[in-house]
Amino acid sequence: MGEKLTIGLAGAILIIMLPCLLTLALNGRYRGVTVDMINSGKDVLISSGGENSLMDVEEYIVGVLPGVVDYGVSDQYIQAQAVAVRTKIYFTMGEESVINEDSLNLEYFDDDEYINKYGMENYQAVKNKFEEAVITTAGQVISN
Repeated sequence: MGEKLTIGLAGAILIIMLPCLLTLALNGRYRGVTVDMINSGKDVLISSGGENSLMDVEEYIVGVLPGVVDYGVSDQYIQAQAVAVRTKIYFTMGEESVINEDSLNLEYFDDDEYINKYGMENYQAVKNKFEEAVITTAGQVISN
Protein backbone atom coordinates (compact mmCIF):
# COMPACT_ATOMS: atom_id res chain seq x y z
CA MET A 1 0.00 0.00 0.00
CA GLY A 2 2.82 2.41 0.89
CA GLU A 3 4.57 1.64 -2.39
CA LYS A 4 1.46 2.48 -4.43
CA LEU A 5 1.04 5.72 -2.50
CA THR A 6 4.66 6.68 -3.18
CA ILE A 7 4.33 5.89 -6.89
CA GLY A 8 1.05 7.83 -7.08
CA LEU A 9 2.58 10.82 -5.30
CA ALA A 10 5.65 10.75 -7.56
CA GLY A 11 3.37 10.59 -10.62
CA ALA A 12 1.32 13.56 -9.40
CA ILE A 13 4.48 15.60 -8.79
CA LEU A 14 5.77 14.69 -12.26
CA ILE A 15 2.49 15.73 -13.88
CA ILE A 16 2.62 19.07 -12.07
CA MET A 17 6.32 19.68 -12.80
CA LEU A 18 6.38 18.56 -16.46
CA PRO A 19 4.82 21.76 -17.90
CA CYS A 20 7.22 23.86 -15.79
CA LEU A 21 10.24 21.91 -16.97
CA LEU A 22 9.07 22.08 -20.57
CA THR A 23 8.59 25.85 -20.34
CA LEU A 24 12.04 26.30 -18.83
CA ALA A 25 13.59 24.15 -21.54
CA LEU A 26 11.90 26.06 -24.36
CA ASN A 27 12.54 29.53 -22.93
CA GLY A 28 16.19 28.79 -22.27
CA ARG A 29 16.69 27.37 -25.74
CA TYR A 30 17.84 30.64 -27.29
CA ARG A 31 20.27 31.76 -24.59
CA GLY A 32 23.65 32.60 -26.10
CA VAL A 33 22.32 32.81 -29.67
CA THR A 34 22.65 36.10 -31.50
CA VAL A 35 20.76 37.12 -34.60
CA ASP A 36 23.93 37.12 -36.70
CA MET A 37 24.40 33.41 -35.88
CA ILE A 38 21.16 32.53 -37.67
CA ASN A 39 21.43 31.57 -41.32
CA SER A 40 18.04 31.34 -42.97
CA GLY A 41 19.51 30.73 -46.41
CA LYS A 42 17.64 33.80 -47.64
CA ASP A 43 19.26 37.21 -48.03
CA VAL A 44 18.30 40.79 -48.70
CA LEU A 45 20.50 42.84 -51.03
CA ILE A 46 21.11 46.19 -49.34
CA SER A 47 22.45 49.23 -51.19
CA SER A 48 24.09 51.77 -48.93
CA GLY A 49 26.54 54.50 -49.86
CA GLY A 50 26.95 53.14 -53.36
CA GLU A 51 27.91 49.68 -52.08
CA ASN A 52 25.87 46.49 -52.15
CA SER A 53 25.88 43.89 -49.42
CA LEU A 54 23.89 40.80 -48.53
CA MET A 55 22.16 40.53 -45.17
CA ASP A 56 20.35 37.47 -43.85
CA VAL A 57 16.59 37.94 -43.67
CA GLU A 58 16.60 37.36 -39.90
CA GLU A 59 19.10 40.17 -39.32
CA TYR A 60 17.21 42.38 -41.76
CA ILE A 61 13.98 41.93 -39.77
CA VAL A 62 15.68 43.42 -36.69
CA GLY A 63 16.25 46.57 -38.73
CA VAL A 64 12.67 46.65 -40.00
CA LEU A 65 10.86 46.22 -36.67
CA PRO A 66 11.37 49.86 -35.49
CA GLY A 67 9.27 50.99 -38.45
CA VAL A 68 6.54 48.45 -37.67
CA VAL A 69 6.37 48.27 -33.87
CA ASP A 70 6.00 51.04 -31.31
CA TYR A 71 8.33 50.83 -28.35
CA GLY A 72 6.68 49.59 -25.18
CA VAL A 73 4.37 46.96 -26.68
CA SER A 74 4.37 43.40 -25.34
CA ASP A 75 7.02 40.86 -26.30
CA GLN A 76 4.32 38.67 -27.87
CA TYR A 77 3.23 41.52 -30.11
CA ILE A 78 6.82 42.12 -31.23
CA GLN A 79 7.19 38.41 -31.95
CA ALA A 80 3.96 38.39 -33.96
CA GLN A 81 5.18 41.33 -36.01
CA ALA A 82 8.54 39.60 -36.61
CA VAL A 83 6.64 36.60 -37.99
CA ALA A 84 4.43 38.87 -40.12
CA VAL A 85 7.44 40.75 -41.56
CA ARG A 86 9.25 37.47 -42.28
CA THR A 87 6.12 36.13 -43.99
CA LYS A 88 5.89 39.24 -46.20
CA ILE A 89 9.57 38.96 -47.16
CA TYR A 90 9.37 35.23 -47.94
CA PHE A 91 6.14 35.70 -49.89
CA THR A 92 7.72 38.49 -51.96
CA MET A 93 10.87 36.40 -52.51
CA GLY A 94 8.98 33.38 -53.77
CA GLU A 95 11.49 30.64 -54.60
CA GLU A 96 14.43 33.06 -54.83
CA SER A 97 17.14 33.08 -52.17
CA VAL A 98 18.04 36.79 -52.60
CA ILE A 99 15.79 39.82 -52.94
CA ASN A 100 16.59 43.46 -53.50
CA GLU A 101 15.63 45.65 -50.55
CA ASP A 102 13.77 48.02 -52.89
CA SER A 103 11.31 45.23 -53.77
CA LEU A 104 10.15 44.90 -50.17
CA ASN A 105 8.81 48.41 -49.49
CA LEU A 106 9.99 48.15 -45.88
CA GLU A 107 11.92 50.82 -43.98
CA TYR A 108 15.25 49.53 -42.63
CA PHE A 109 16.85 51.13 -39.54
CA ASP A 110 20.63 50.88 -39.15
CA ASP A 111 22.30 51.69 -35.80
CA ASP A 112 22.36 55.44 -36.51
CA GLU A 113 18.64 55.42 -37.28
CA TYR A 114 17.97 53.36 -34.14
CA ILE A 115 19.84 56.02 -32.14
CA ASN A 116 17.90 58.84 -33.82
CA LYS A 117 14.58 57.16 -33.03
CA TYR A 118 15.22 55.86 -29.49
CA GLY A 119 18.15 57.95 -28.23
CA MET A 120 21.69 56.89 -27.40
CA GLU A 121 20.74 55.66 -23.92
CA ASN A 122 17.81 53.48 -25.08
CA TYR A 123 18.60 52.22 -28.56
CA GLN A 124 20.62 49.15 -27.54
CA ALA A 125 17.93 47.93 -25.12
CA VAL A 126 15.26 48.37 -27.80
CA LYS A 127 17.41 46.66 -30.42
CA ASN A 128 18.09 43.76 -28.04
CA LYS A 129 14.34 43.34 -27.48
CA PHE A 130 13.75 43.22 -31.24
CA GLU A 131 16.66 40.78 -31.71
CA GLU A 132 15.21 38.51 -29.04
CA ALA A 133 11.85 38.49 -30.84
CA VAL A 134 13.54 37.55 -34.12
CA ILE A 135 15.64 34.82 -32.49
CA THR A 136 12.62 33.40 -30.67
CA THR A 137 10.58 33.20 -33.88
CA ALA A 138 13.42 32.41 -36.31
CA GLY A 139 12.12 30.80 -39.48
CA GLN A 140 8.45 31.01 -38.49
CA VAL A 141 6.03 32.23 -41.13
CA ILE A 142 2.28 32.41 -41.47
CA SER A 143 0.97 29.74 -43.80
CA ASN A 144 -2.44 28.82 -45.17
